[in-house]
Amino acid sequence: MPKAQKSSATSGTRKKNARKAASTVPHLEIPVIPKQKKQKGQKKEPRKKVYILPSKPAPPQPDPLDTLGLAHQLPPELVIILRSLGKKDPITKGRALEELQLKWIDECSKKGDESLECDALVTMLPVWFHRVPVFFTHPVRRIRLLAAALHHSYLRIPAVWDAATFFLRETATSEQIEALMGTWCMLAHDVDRQVSLQGQKSWSNVTTSSDASRKLLVNAEMLASIMEFLQRTVLDPQGVYLNLNPVAPVAAPTPVIKKPSGRYVPASTTEEPESNKADEESNLDRNARLRFGALSAFRWLLDARLALNMVSLDDLSDLLSNALFWTSFHCGMNAPWIPDPEIHGLGHGQPQVRQAAWTLLSVLLQRCKGVIEVFIPVMSVAILRSAWVETDSGVRNALLQPVLIFLKEFPNAWILETAYDPDKLEDRDGSDSDGEDRENESYTAHEGKSSEAYREFLQFLELGCAGSPVDGYPTVIIVLSTIPSSVVATSSRTKMPLDDFFTSFWAAIDGRALSSLERKAPSASFLSSLLECLAFFLRRLLSGSQDHRALSRSFSDGVEPCSTDLQEVADQLVRSQFTRIWEELKARRLRTDENDAGKLIASSLLSLYRINIDLFKIAWDSISSAIFSQEDKSLSLTPTVLRVFVDTFKSNDLPAELTRALLSKYVQETLEKCETALISGADSAGVSKNMNAVITLMQTFGSQLFQHSEFAVRMDDMFINHALYILQASPQAISVFMSYRNDQDRCLELWHVLLVGLSQQTDGLSSLLDVIHVEGCPKYLQPEDDESDAVIEQLFLEVLSGNVQTSRIDLVKRVIQAQSFFLSENGQDILFQTLTSSLLSTVDDILYTANTTFTRLATIIDFARIMLKNKNPNSDPLASLLPDVFIVGYLLPVMFPALEAATFDIARGIWVHWVSSADNGLQSILVLGAIVKERLKDLLQDLSAYTRPEDILTLISNKPRGIDIIPLADVFPTQGELDIMTVSLPSDPPDPSLALVESIIPATSEFENPTVPGLKFDSRGYSPYIRVTSALLAYLADNRSVAKENMWALRHILMLGQYANDLLSVPETPSGLFSPDVSRPELRRLLAKAHQLSTYLLSTGDDNLHTQVASACTATRTTTTSSDALVSFVVDVVNHARKEDTVRDALVLRSVLKHLLASASKADSDQWLNLARRLEKSAPQTALAILASITEFAPEPLRMDRYRNEIASDILGVPANRTNTAGIVLLRRLAATAPDPESDVVFLPQQRAVNVVKTCQAWVISDEDIDEEVESMMTLLFIHMAPILQNVAGNHWEFIFDVIENNLENCSFAESATLTTLGRSLRLILTVQDLVTTNKQLRASWDGRKESILALVKNLVSTKLDNTDHSEPRSLCRELALSVTQELPDALVDEKTLPEMCHLLADPSYEVQRMGYNLLHKAARKRTEHFVIESAVDTEDSISAELPAELLAILQSGLILAEELQESELDFADINSSKLHDISGYLLAWMIMFDLFIEASIKVRVKYFNQMRNLDIIGNVFIPNVFDILGLFSGKKKAFKLDIWAVDDFFIDYFEPESVLGLRLLAAHLYHRALLTVPALIRTWISDCSDRQLLSRVVDYTASYFSPGIIRAELAQVRQTDPSSELNATENLVVKVSPSAGEVTASYTVDDQVLELSLRMPNDWPLHQLDIRDTKMVGVSEAKWRGWVLGVQQIVWQQNGRIVDGLTLFTKNVTLHFAGQVECAICYSIISVMDSSLPQKPCKTCKNRFHASCLYKWFKSSHSSSCPLCRSDIL
Repeated sequence: MPKAQKSSATSGTRKKNARKAASTVPHLEIPVIPKQKKQKGQKKEPRKKVYILPSKPAPPQPDPLDTLGLAHQLPPELVIILRSLGKKDPITKGRALEELQLKWIDECSKKGDESLECDALVTMLPVWFHRVPVFFTHPVRRIRLLAAALHHSYLRIPAVWDAATFFLRETATSEQIEALMGTWCMLAHDVDRQVSLQGQKSWSNVTTSSDASRKLLVNAEMLASIMEFLQRTVLDPQGVYLNLNPVAPVAAPTPVIKKPSGRYVPASTTEEPESNKADEESNLDRNARLRFGALSAFRWLLDARLALNMVSLDDLSDLLSNALFWTSFHCGMNAPWIPDPEIHGLGHGQPQVRQAAWTLLSVLLQRCKGVIEVFIPVMSVAILRSAWVETDSGVRNALLQPVLIFLKEFPNAWILETAYDPDKLEDRDGSDSDGEDRENESYTAHEGKSSEAYREFLQFLELGCAGSPVDGYPTVIIVLSTIPSSVVATSSRTKMPLDDFFTSFWAAIDGRALSSLERKAPSASFLSSLLECLAFFLRRLLSGSQDHRALSRSFSDGVEPCSTDLQEVADQLVRSQFTRIWEELKARRLRTDENDAGKLIASSLLSLYRINIDLFKIAWDSISSAIFSQEDKSLSLTPTVLRVFVDTFKSNDLPAELTRALLSKYVQETLEKCETALISGADSAGVSKNMNAVITLMQTFGSQLFQHSEFAVRMDDMFINHALYILQASPQAISVFMSYRNDQDRCLELWHVLLVGLSQQTDGLSSLLDVIHVEGCPKYLQPEDDESDAVIEQLFLEVLSGNVQTSRIDLVKRVIQAQSFFLSENGQDILFQTLTSSLLSTVDDILYTANTTFTRLATIIDFARIMLKNKNPNSDPLASLLPDVFIVGYLLPVMFPALEAATFDIARGIWVHWVSSADNGLQSILVLGAIVKERLKDLLQDLSAYTRPEDILTLISNKPRGIDIIPLADVFPTQGELDIMTVSLPSDPPDPSLALVESIIPATSEFENPTVPGLKFDSRGYSPYIRVTSALLAYLADNRSVAKENMWALRHILMLGQYANDLLSVPETPSGLFSPDVSRPELRRLLAKAHQLSTYLLSTGDDNLHTQVASACTATRTTTTSSDALVSFVVDVVNHARKEDTVRDALVLRSVLKHLLASASKADSDQWLNLARRLEKSAPQTALAILASITEFAPEPLRMDRYRNEIASDILGVPANRTNTAGIVLLRRLAATAPDPESDVVFLPQQRAVNVVKTCQAWVISDEDIDEEVESMMTLLFIHMAPILQNVAGNHWEFIFDVIENNLENCSFAESATLTTLGRSLRLILTVQDLVTTNKQLRASWDGRKESILALVKNLVSTKLDNTDHSEPRSLCRELALSVTQELPDALVDEKTLPEMCHLLADPSYEVQRMGYNLLHKAARKRTEHFVIESAVDTEDSISAELPAELLAILQSGLILAEELQESELDFADINSSKLHDISGYLLAWMIMFDLFIEASIKVRVKYFNQMRNLDIIGNVFIPNVFDILGLFSGKKKAFKLDIWAVDDFFIDYFEPESVLGLRLLAAHLYHRALLTVPALIRTWISDCSDRQLLSRVVDYTASYFSPGIIRAELAQVRQTDPSSELNATENLVVKVSPSAGEVTASYTVDDQVLELSLRMPNDWPLHQLDIRDTKMVGVSEAKWRGWVLGVQQIVWQQNGRIVDGLTLFTKNVTLHFAGQVECAICYSIISVMDSSLPQKPCKTCKNRFHASCLYKWFKSSHSSSCPLCRSDIL
C-alpha cells in the first residue's frame, strides 16, 4: 500500500497543536507517522513548520425518532421509553431499559410475532441501533449489563432478527455499522465478567449460529469495519467515546449584568453536584476500559480473520508498526522507546490493559508468527523493556509465556533491542526494501552498545524475580539461553560480566527479597536456578566458541583470552559460588529445605563431574572446607547433605569415595567434641549443644552408624558412664540412643543405671519420662528390682493429698501410664490399693459434706482410668473401686449438673468399659450390682447425706449400662417397713384451728404435741418418713402403671399430702415431720403432685367397687382379699381408720372417699351410710369422716333424712350434765349430716329444729359448765338451721344472737384455739345478713342487735395483731370479719377508723387486703370529710389535717424486689409469697393515700401535700418502688409496655395480686394518680434527678402512656364543669378548649373589649410547666396582670391544682377587679391562692388590705409584724 506523506512540521509544532486540540478535545495519542525515504549520503533537510488544525468534535447525530418520523408511528408509551433512553441521567436510562425489557420485549415473547408489541419493536429497530453503541460503552456497569441482556432478548425475536439483518446489509451506513458492530464486539469482551458473559450471548448468535436458516452477519467487509473501529479505540479511546457521545453545543456566554450602582455581576454558572462527580467514571478509567475491550476483541478478530483465510496483516501494519501501540505492555508513564516524554504509555496505571496486551501478543505468536517478523524490531524493544519492570503480579503471570515464546522464536531480539535508537525513529523510512539495510547498519553501529533490557533483567533478578520467585526463577535459565554472550559482556556494569550477573543473582538474598512466610519453596527455586545458570555459563566458557570468550573479561579490554584464562575464570567461578552457597545455607539466610538443598548440590556436583573433573574437585573442596570452617546454625544441615550424598553417590567412583571420607571425618570430630565436653564437666548448655550434634547424626543415619564397631563402642561407653549427666543435659539423646541401639543388654544396662540414679535424685523423673514416651523406645525396659518403688509411692501420696501444682499431677499421671518401666509388680499393687481408699474417702466427703471441692476427685478418677487399662478385670480390688466409680459417673452428675462433665464422663467410661469387657462373668456383674443397689438404698434413707432421693431416681431413669435397678424392689423400703414407720408419727392435727377448714376435725385444744422427740431432718427439712414418701411420690408420678400395680403406696402418699397441707395451713405451728425452715413452695409442689396422682388412681374403679368395699368392711373376717387392687386399697384404708380411729386416718379416708363418691349412686351412698352407722360406737371419728363425705360428695341417701332426725331426737334427750360427752358427739354427727344450704335437701323439720335450739338453750342456761367445743358446734348447727328458723317466732333468735355476742367477746384473732368458734360465728352473722334482706320479721330482730354485734366485729378487725403467726384459719376469719364489715353503718365509721384499720393492708391474705381496701376507702373519705368540715369552721387554724401515722409507716417501708420481679416475667411462681403480700399491700396503701385527696378542700389538700413534701415520701419511697416495678430502672427494653392498657381507671374487685401483670398495672395506675394528685412532688424528683438516661426514660414513658390521658382528663373537666361553678356562673366569661393543641383559652368581655388568657399543656404534662400566654390584656395594669398569672401558675404548678382551679382563680380575680374589689398589696391578687380568701386584713395607717396567708408569710420571713408598705405596726 502507498506510504503516507510526512508533514514538514517539526515534532514540537505537532505537539503544540496536539496540546491545543486537547484543550477542547480530550488527549489524543499521536501515532507514529512513517517518513519519506532518504537517500544514502543525503543530508538531512531542515523541517518546515506548518500549522496542523485540531480535530473537530463530531456533530450530534440526528435521532431516527424525529428524522424518520417514527415518533408518530410508535405507541406513545414506547416513544416515552425511547426518549428516556436518550437522557443523560443513568438512573433514567436504567429504568427505561427495564421498562422496555419488561413491558415490550417480554410481552412480545409471550404473545408472538403477530402481536402489536412485535410490530412496534420491529419499527423501533433504527432507534435502538442508534442508541445501543452508547449503552455498550456506557461508564455505568448496570447500564451495560441491562443493555446486553435486552439486546440479546431483542434479537431473539424472529421478526426483529430479520429486520436487523436487512438493516445491516442494505440500509445502514458504514459509520453506523462500524459503531454498532465495534461496540458490540467490545461488549462481548468487556472488562466486567458478567457484562462480558451477557454480551457473548448475543455476539455468538451473530458470529456463530447452529441454525442453518440464519445467515451470519459478519463478513470480510464487516470485519474490516470492526478492525478500523478497534484500532481507533486502542489509540484514541477518548475520541471514540466523544464520537459516540457528542458534546452538546455550548450556548453563547451570557452578557454581564450591570447594576444601577455601576458594578458588574458575572453570570452565575451552575456547577454539577459533588455527588454526581463522585459517581462518574474518570477519563483514565474509561480509556482503560475501552482499550481493554478493544485489545480483547482483537483476539477474536484474529481468529475470525483466520477462519476466512485472511492471513495477511497489511491492514494492521499501521497499528503494529506504531511504537505507541506497544506501550500497552509498559507499566511506566513514559515508555523508553518513545522519545517524547509528553506522550504517556497506554498501559500506565492500568494493569488490565497490560494483561490484555500480553494475551494479544500470545495470540499473535500462535496465529500469526510468520507475518509479524517485519514488526520484530519495535516488538523486541517493547517486550524486553516491559517484561522485567512489570510491577503487577497478575500481569507478570500473564507475560511469562508469551515472552518465553517470543524469545524462543526470535532469538535476535536482544540484538535488536540493543540496536534500537528512539531518537532516530522519526528519520527512518517504513519501506520494506530499505528496512533490512537499515537493520544491518544498526548492528554495525551499535555493536559495542550495552543493553538496557539486560540491565533491567539483572534488576529483575536482584528483586527476586520481582516478587514472584517460584514462577520466575525456573524461567531464568530459558531467558538466559537466549541472551548472546556479547550482550552479557557489553551490558555488564563491571569488568567481570559473570561476577556482575551472579552478584545481581545473590542480591535477592542480600536484600531479603525472598523473605516471606513460606521461604522454602522460593529458596529452593533460587538455588536450583543459580546452579543451572552456573552450569550454563561454565559450558559457555569451556565450549571453545569465540563468541563466549567475552564472558571472561571486560568488553573494553581488547585482549583475546586464552584457554588457560578461561579455565581459571571457571575455577574461580565454581569456588566462589559453591563457597557462597554453603555459607548462606549455614547462616540460614538461604532457607531451602536441607534435603532439597542436598539433592540440588549433589545434582550440580554430578553435572560438574561430567563437564570437568577438575571443576568437580574444586567444588568438593570448597564444600568440605566450608563444612569444617565454622559452626553451623543448623545442626542438621551437614548430616542431611551428607546423607543425600551417600544416597546419591552409590557407585565406587570418585564422588562416593570422597563422600565416605568426608562423613567419617565429620563423625569422628563430632564424637570427640561431645566426649571432651562430658569429661571436662562442662555446663549443661555446652553438653546439650554437642549432644544435639550426636542426636542429629543418629537421627539422620539411624542404626547404620552402629554397624561400625568402633563407633558403637565409643557411644556405649559414653552413654553408660555419663548417663545421669546426659539425661540432665539432653534427655532426647537417651531416647534416640535407645531407639537406634539395637542391643537389648546394653540398653537395659543403661536403664538400670538411670533408675538407680532416680532413687537418689527425683529431679530427673520428668526427663526420664520424656525418654520412654518417645516413639521407638524399647518396650522391654523395666526395673531390675524395687529400686524406684519408694520414690514413686511417696510422690503418689503427695499428689493424692491435694494442694499440689498441676505440673506434679501431670508428672504422676505420666508415671502411672508407664508404671511398668519404673515399678515392680508389688509396687503397682500398693499404688492401686492407695487409689481405691482415696476414692472412697473422697466420694463420702462429697456425699456427706457441703461445699466439697472436686479437684481431688478429678485427679483420682483420672488416675483410676489410667491404672485400670492394664488391670485384670476379675481382680478383687476392682469390687471395692467400681461402686464408687459408679457413684461418680452416674449420681454426682445428677447432684451437680452445673459442674464440668469431664470427670463424670471419665468415670462413666470406666464403668462401661468394665461391664462391656468379655472377660467379666455374669456372676461378677450381679455381685457388683447388688453392692451398688445397697449403696443407693442407704443413700435414699440416709438423712445426713446431701443426696436427694430424686437424684437417685433420676440416676435410675437414665438406665446405667450393666445394671438393672427396680426402684420399689431394690431402693425403697417395703410396705411393711413403711407401715411400721407410721406408728410413731403424730396422728392429731398440729393446731385446733384447722377445724374451721375441715369440719371433721374436733375443735379442741387437747391435741397431743405433734413433735417427735429426737427426730432428725435432712438438708431439705424432711424427716425419714417424709424423705422416703416424697421420693415414692416422685417415682410413682412418673410411672403411673407401676403406681396402679402398687396401690398400697397411695395411703402413704395421701398421708404425706395431709402432713404437708397441715404445715401450709398453720406454717408457724411446729410440725413433727418437717423442720421449721422447710421450703413452702416445695411443700406446695408435693401437695399438688399428690393430688394429681390420687385423682388418677382413684378415678378408675368399676361399678361394683362400693358394694365390694362395704361387704369387705362389714364382714366378720378382719382381712379380706380381692382381685381388684383398688378395692383392696380402699378396704385397707377403712380398716386402718377404724382400727386406730385417729384424725389422721379419718382424713386419709375422707380424701379417698372424695374421689370415689363423686360417681356413686344413691344405693352406694346407702351402703356407706350403713357402714358409718356400724362404726358409730367403735370408731366414731371414722364414722364422722364417712358421714361428712356422703353429705358433701355423694347423692343424698334414702335413709339419710331419717338418720338426721334420729340424731336430732337423740339430742333432745341429752341432759345438761352429759352435754360435754354425749351431747358433743351427737352435735358433731348432726353437723356432719347437714346438707349444702344451696341444695334442695331439707336439713330438719322446722319444729324439730326449734326443739334442738331450745335444747341447746337449756344446756347453756343450766348450771353445768359447757365446754367451748359445745358452743362452737352449736354455732355451726345454727348456720344450717338459720334458714329453717327465719320465719318462726320465738326467743330462739335472741338466744342465737346471745351466742354470737358471747362468742365474739370470748374470741380473738390472736388465740388460735378460738379461731374455729370465731369463724363459725362470723359465718352465722353473714347468713343472718343475707336472710334479713328478704325477711322483715327477722330484720326487725336483727336491727335491735345489729349495732352491738357489728361493733364487736369492728373491734376485732381494728385490733392489730403484733407478732401473730400466719395461718390459713386466721386469714379465713379475717376475711369473714371484713365481709361482715362491708355493710358497716356510718355511725361506726369515723375519722379514727382509718388509722385503726391500716394494718389490714399488711395482712398476708390477698382477700383480706382487697376487702380491707374497700373498708379503708370508705374510712379515708370519712376522714377527709371530717377535716374539710373542721377546717372550714376553723378560724384560728388550730385543726391539723395530718396523714395517719399508721399509713405512713406502711408507705415508708421499702421493697427489695426489682431483680426477682424482672426475671419472673409473667408470674411470681419463684418469689416468696410473703414478698407478694408486701407488694400488694404496699400498693393498696398508696391507693388509700391518694383516696384521702378525693373531694378535699384546697386547705386540706395543702396540708396533706406539705406533710408529704416534708417527709419526701414521693421522691424517696414512691418513685423508686413504683419505677422498680414498672422496670424503668432497667432500661427502655425492659420497661413495662402499657400500649393496650388504660391506666386512668383500676377496679380493685378484679385485682390479681398473684400475677406480675396485676401488680404492674396497679403500679401504673398509682403513678397516674400521683401525676394527678401531687404532680409538684413528681416534678421535684424530676428536677433533682442527676441520671440523664433515667430522666429521659421517665419523661418518654410518661409522655407516651400517661400524659395523653391526663391532658384529656383536664380538658374534659374544663368542658364538663359543674353548672353552679364559677366558670359557668360568670356571664361575661367564655372558655374554649382545643383538644388537638391541649390548650384552654379563657375570654372575659368588658364593654366589647376582650381580656384573654391561654393555658397550653406540654406533651409530657404535668412533668413540665404550663405555657401561659396573655393573649389580650385590657383594662388591667401590667403588675396586676402578672400577679394574676403568677397566681394561676402557683395554684397549678406548686399547689397541685387542676386547670379548672387555675381558671377559677383567674375568673374570680377578674370579676372582683371589675367589681371594685381591692387586691392584696403583697401578691397583687384578689383571691388568695392558699385558701381562696379575699384580702380582709387592713393596715390602719396606709389603709391597704392583705390576705391573712400573705401577711403570715411576710411576718415569718421578715421576723417582724410591720406593714410591708408603710412599715407601721399592724398588730
